[in-house]
Amino acid sequence: MSETATVIQLESELDSSADRHRNAPSLLWLFLAQALVWTLAAWLSRGNLDTQGDMVENYVWGVEWQAGYAKHPPLFAWITAAWFKVFPHWDIAYFGLSAFNAMLGLLGIVALAGRFLPRQLAFAAGLAMAVSPLYSNLAIKFNANSVLLSVWPWAAYWFVRFMQTGTWRSALAFGALAGAAILGKYFSVVLLLAFLVAAFARPAWRARLLDWRTLIAAAAFLAVLAPHVHWLVTNHFPTFGYAKERTGGTLVHAALRLGVYTLAQAGYLLLSFGFVVFLVRDRRGEAARLMLKSLVRPSLCPDLWWLTLAPLFAVAFVALAAKTQMASVWGMAQWFAIVPMWLVVLKTNEFDLAPRRSVNLLIGYWLLVLVATPAVGYIGALRNSDDAAEPRKELAAYAQTVWAQQHGAESIPVVMGSVHEAESIAFYSSGHTHYWDIVEPNLTPWLSRQDAIRQGAVLVCRPDDAHCRAACAALAGVQPVSVDIRKHAWNRMLPSRRYVLYFMPPR
Repeated sequence: MSETATVIQLESELDSSADRHRNAPSLLWLFLAQALVWTLAAWLSRGNLDTQGDMVENYVWGVEWQAGYAKHPPLFAWITAAWFKVFPHWDIAYFGLSAFNAMLGLLGIVALAGRFLPRQLAFAAGLAMAVSPLYSNLAIKFNANSVLLSVWPWAAYWFVRFMQTGTWRSALAFGALAGAAILGKYFSVVLLLAFLVAAFARPAWRARLLDWRTLIAAAAFLAVLAPHVHWLVTNHFPTFGYAKERTGGTLVHAALRLGVYTLAQAGYLLLSFGFVVFLVRDRRGEAARLMLKSLVRPSLCPDLWWLTLAPLFAVAFVALAAKTQMASVWGMAQWFAIVPMWLVVLKTNEFDLAPRRSVNLLIGYWLLVLVATPAVGYIGALRNSDDAAEPRKELAAYAQTVWAQQHGAESIPVVMGSVHEAESIAFYSSGHTHYWDIVEPNLTPWLSRQDAIRQGAVLVCRPDDAHCRAACAALAGVQPVSVDIRKHAWNRMLPSRRYVLYFMPPR
């Protein structure tokens, strides 16, 4: 969904004519400013995309345009590949994708809130979530978890719209977005369980499930998933094996991890809670107590209560049933309804709310972010941390230069070796370099050993990666080149890192 389409959607869907005054549109552009601030903040604070390598992995998968990948379904990889069809292979451009994805999710929260609140309060709901780590610094690492930030709120919006109106268009959109959520990550099954619980909990919504238009939603859901299901069957369900690795253990450990997970969610929501309290003109202590009470009193806002808490109930059920050690970021997209619920509860209880205060709150928040993030980046460079000092882009430039000198080719055909380093060379290339996993070739079935030999390849290893060096030496048939590469950042030349490269010619 493009930004323009999102704006048009909001203009048409966020009703309450009494609140359509000229100040309201200015709140909409705060979301764009939020995306720009966090794009810049991420670039200032990070010397690389992410130390875990998720973001370069997204890219090397996505450019192959498969209907699925060994670890995850394909949506986030497709989005990454499509983005870099347009934008240059720069870190700041990737951070822009992450921030834009978060912005779309915030606008989805606005749209959902608009089904229950006047226009300006709906905007305030999205802005309150913007200050949460979920939609800011955690969202900057674009991967299978963070892609759900944009999909889940819009799926919830169309679910509510279908429950409220029963139109075939809303059923179609809901089904398609529910399918897209699964294509983002299988963890989205908890979202579908939450929708089912919410629908059964509300009598009017329960009746909607028996409407024939529900079949339209089901058909759209299956149509979106069909190519991936075909891929799963053809490839013998490889993603299920990866997902199974994340389960197991004892019930006690799963319960303890679930407790940590739940506490982490409370921490993630603390800033948004304070943001909403600050929007209350008076009786703030009473408002805060009422907001907390709303978490255990469904009667205060029945529709949104179930949308807020049912995902957590579903997470608990799945975690305990599968004995899964939950990571706190797996559920980062689940809180799309909590701020709309708080605002509905406050408005229903006649608290005087000032949504225009969102502007001052956000400006103050942005100033803090833009002061703190350069400090984080500079301190990382001083400490020579991997995030700040690892010269991944410089390594790619060196490999490209040597390859061009040896073979006169504009781009490296294939790269392999130590995973993060090899994938980084592919990302920072001209867009025509493919990654092959030399250690686990089943993870990259789009290439074979023979393809790499025929096309030629650059093989790169860290000196301490003995497994990589042995595999690359056996395949390459050429002498390795040891090179020390340094990164320049914050007006400093950072300590060098050593790499071992093999330049295997086509044969």
